[in-house]
Amino acid sequence: MSNLWQQIWEKRTLQPQHTITLETLISLDGFDSGAGKINLADWQEYTRRISEKLGLKPGNSVFEVGCGAGAFLFSLREQMALEVAGLDYAAGLIEAAQKAMPDGEFLVQGAQSLDTETGYDFVIANSVFHYFDEATAAQVLQAMWKKARHGIAILDVPNAATREACELARREALTEAEYEEKYRGLHHTYYTPEWFINQLPQWPHQAFESCVPNYTQSEFRFSVIFSKHLHG
Repeated sequence: MSNLWQQIWEKRTLQPQHTITLETLISLDGFDSGAGKINLADWQEYTRRISEKLGLKPGNSVFEVGCGAGAFLFSLREQMALEVAGLDYAAGLIEAAQKAMPDGEFLVQGAQSLDTETGYDFVIANSVFHYFDEATAAQVLQAMWKKARHGIAILDVPNAATREACELARREALTEAEYEEKYRGLHHTYYTPEWFINQLPQWPHQAFESCVPNYTQSEFRFSVIFSKHLHG
């Protein structure tokens, strides 16, 4: 993963004036500008749709790889009681997640260090696989599967088939100066759904277009769920 990306995320921290709300966590997690902006109601609908696809039930446990400030898990917990945990390499974001969900276990560490000994019902990664090269992605995916009791979800993945259109949309959502400042030297990895399916060929899967309402990136991204008990 690019050190430049890590430097960017490590600058995002909970400020004294911040109150712990889902909107604050969404903003800290970077969904607050340009083509990546997602508002509160759309975020809540997105997490509801993913919860339904996974078949989440009250009392389930969910671990998030690259959880950031915890906006995804926090939103899931607004819907039902869940045991939550996660990891991220940005200490400031993990601090925010821990304050938002004091009963959760949140670790400052990279995805490559994912522990597979402690199991969770579901292991998810939202909008993080584009920060990995393919070798790292394959390693993290296998570890996610080993850690999961019921299934995994890899969400909001840039689609190789729409790469040019995606990058144009990102560029058009900002001024030229803003785009250069935000993305200079920063790399996104693009995937096909087949790439993921080939990593875990023996498991039932569901690949689908990104389902975030009103999200500029949705038409350029996809998600994949692997599970022994697929839902809708």
